[in-house]
Amino acid sequence: MKHYLNFIDGEWRDSESILTVYNPATGEPYATIALAGIDDAEQAMSAARKCVESGSMTKVRPAMRSGWMLKAAVAIRDIADDAALVLCRENGKTLADAKDEFLEAARYFEYYAGLADKIEGTSVPLGDGYINFTEYLPFGVSVQIVPWNFPVSICARSLAPALAAGNAVVVKSPELSPLAMTMLFNAILDAGFPSGALQLICGEGKEVGAHLVRHCLTDQIVFTGSVATGKRILADSASNVTPSVMELGGKSAAVVLENADLSNLIQSVKTGIYFNAGQVCSAMSRLVVHESRYEEIKRAVTELASSLSIGRESVNQISHR
Repeated sequence: MKHYLNFIDGEWRDSESILTVYNPATGEPYATIALAGIDDAEQAMSAARKCVESGSMTKVRPAMRSGWMLKAAVAIRDIADDAALVLCRENGKTLADAKDEFLEAARYFEYYAGLADKIEGTSVPLGDGYINFTEYLPFGVSVQIVPWNFPVSICARSLAPALAAGNAVVVKSPELSPLAMTMLFNAILDAGFPSGALQLICGEGKEVGAHLVRHCLTDQIVFTGSVATGKRILADSASNVTPSVMELGGKSAAVVLENADLSNLIQSVKTGIYFNAGQVCSAMSRLVVHESRYEEIKRAVTELASSLSIGRESVNQISHR
């Protein structure tokens, strides 16, 4: 099996512990990855802080960061086909949806590349003899904890704007599917970002994740996951008053009116709740149905659920594209 590493301070590093990643389609071991501990987390935070204090991300012209972002986007697109195979096998999603994650990641880097040189302050008129203005500055060290369901695209969604603004980033990958994220990072290494600008470590949330959240060098926290874990992170971050961005999901309801088209509804249900095995923050988990259609739609949804198969050779692959 291939062995993957953590990325700290501009280099790939092994760790004392190893984590086995399983292919959910077969239940068999697929690969191993260095399992980060507290020492690895400390090295990652130290590298990020050193990058912040050096000014290597902020003293350059913003257009320079924009160029790095665009180079990264090209590199991500170049590896999309090969990297999608890894994500498919470690995560269990379809190959097409796995590739879409990398293409979406590239789009995030392209989008925020356009904003890197447009982070502008304002001037405030206070009368003769006064000059008053605002200036936006990066947080510093951004700690980002990524979930397993869309590891590549969600990572890029927060990594790209953080880098565009001049932050240094420490990303903790999910234990269930950390492998493809190493390929994402490897793709952008030659884009020009200075050493320490981005770190990637795979560690257990209850140990490494909690340590990063409580760390005195953490200037921002970005988390996507459950409400329960989000509450713990916010409680832990309170002692340092660390600014936090939480995406804790929210299941969505579909309203079915009296004149709803049944075939369209069933297709919407199929993609709305069963795409990615239902592991979507905005999954359609409830139907609010007009009472006159209740029994009919209940039967149709039951038949749909019964017809779907789960497995390596499933004929009912569900895609959102």
